[in-house]
Amino acid sequence: MLPYFTASPLPLKKAIMTFTDRLSVLKNRLGLILSLLVLSVGLWLHLTFSPYSIKTETISINRDRDRILVGKLFQPAQTSTPYPTIMLWHGVSSSKEMMEPLAIELARHGIATLTFDSGGFGESYRRNHSEEENLQDAQAVMAYVSKHPDRFDLQRLGIGGHSMGASTAITLAMNSPKIRVTLDLGMNADVSKNSPANLFMGIGLYEEFHTPADMREMLQQATGEITSEFSIKGDFLKGTARQLVISATANHLTEPFDPTLIQEAVIWAMHALQVPNQAIAMTMPQVMLGWFCVFVGSILTVGYGLRGVSGLRSPRLLAVGMIAIVVILIYLGANGSIPSRTATSSILLCAVLLPVATYAMKVQREISSFYRSLGLYVGAFLVAYAIESVVIRIGDLLVRPSYWLGLPQYIVYLPIAMTYSRVQEFNAAMFPVYSNGLVPSWQLALLFLPELIFPSLFLHWGTRGSRWLVRWLRQPLRLHWQKPNPKTMTVLIVAVLSLVVIISYQASLGLFSLTYALLAFRVLLQLFLIPAFLFITILRSRHFQKLENWFVLPANVN
Repeated sequence: MLPYFTASPLPLKKAIMTFTDRLSVLKNRLGLILSLLVLSVGLWLHLTFSPYSIKTETISINRDRDRILVGKLFQPAQTSTPYPTIMLWHGVSSSKEMMEPLAIELARHGIATLTFDSGGFGESYRRNHSEEENLQDAQAVMAYVSKHPDRFDLQRLGIGGHSMGASTAITLAMNSPKIRVTLDLGMNADVSKNSPANLFMGIGLYEEFHTPADMREMLQQATGEITSEFSIKGDFLKGTARQLVISATANHLTEPFDPTLIQEAVIWAMHALQVPNQAIAMTMPQVMLGWFCVFVGSILTVGYGLRGVSGLRSPRLLAVGMIAIVVILIYLGANGSIPSRTATSSILLCAVLLPVATYAMKVQREISSFYRSLGLYVGAFLVAYAIESVVIRIGDLLVRPSYWLGLPQYIVYLPIAMTYSRVQEFNAAMFPVYSNGLVPSWQLALLFLPELIFPSLFLHWGTRGSRWLVRWLRQPLRLHWQKPNPKTMTVLIVAVLSLVVIISYQASLGLFSLTYALLAFRVLLQLFLIPAFLFITILRSRHFQKLENWFVLPANVN
């Protein structure tokens, strides 16, 4: 008789339990794995596409003893001196770093580029805003270039800018016969068929200040006839060439970083300055994407990396260590051991990572819910912005259906450009000097000392405040009308009359006009009021709340 064998279920159960445990571990570490992947992609993009061949030089120009303009020269590697040269100027609440993507691409294609901080911005001298002073700053840079014919080809000079900087560029170009090309990004101005020379007009479809319709009128004024965008009119040799490019992937903020506008502006400058055409692919869009991935990947990696790590009970010790790293970075940047821009970028990244780290140590497992809710609300904001953009430009979108293809890229690129621009503004505020050495502002201490005294202060109270605000916004709407009492009506009438008197007085001084008031209201409506209304509507919708309940852990829903 053959022996009878029975298979024991224990090995199979053990294998199933082992597989389940491993799946659970993988699920718990999925956030960290994806964070490291984003960080790795960012580092790869940055290291692969960074323009290492472009040499830069800091230039300081003395308007007088107390007024110094600080700028940077981007030198082309494939062109010998004297260089064909373009001077670039930034917009309001900005600095020379905002024009860096365009400057680098121009230098990569054989055109030296000078970017300067206008007075009152960046590292240049302090003053109040003044268009006249802006023009005098530009004239000082023009005089500097004219004094160095050994470095700059005075027969091939150009100027350009964004917003306020474009206004300065156009004004200078119209009064300087040496200027052979003018690059106008995001600014409407009065021009003629011959002045300024070889005018390129670039604007985003979703521009808030100067609409595409305004720019088409400018194009008609510049050509003397009805001309469609993207077509070239005039003669480069005579200086009468004109072109309007409307990018379906940009608004006013993103115009200096928009790949379409940068590419078209570079091609235009090469034609106008007679630089040999070179088939060189752009790299700055990849560099900016890599920079953004490093920024986001670092934040995610720190949070997920500290989640569930035992033995971390001293956030203050972490703050002390981070402050020590910052002090070392300042020292290395100040004595030139590392590039100052590398030092400032690393310091500001530390300022962001410190509160994330202390918060992750405090909430532990809830950090995943924090990231999910943050991503969901950012997504809701982008959807609101997309809806607003489509509504505002529905006429252009219907006339030219191809514009719809740029909408996804516009929405994806918007947070990249917003983060980049805000970091550059923050950098200029925290470091009054960062080109010639490194001098931090006392305000830098405000980024680190609160975390040393009250760890996770920013994010702890920020998340609590955000949850309260979301709950408050989701309350049922109840409108109650009560007839105001005579005292309230008297106060209201006095306030209205006072406002009318103030506006009338401002108008008599030429400081107020109905045109500017309507423009300000339109900008306020597009930038804040309509997106805020749409965002609140999305937050209150049942579909979004269901998505929130499914996507975010219950600990962060209420």
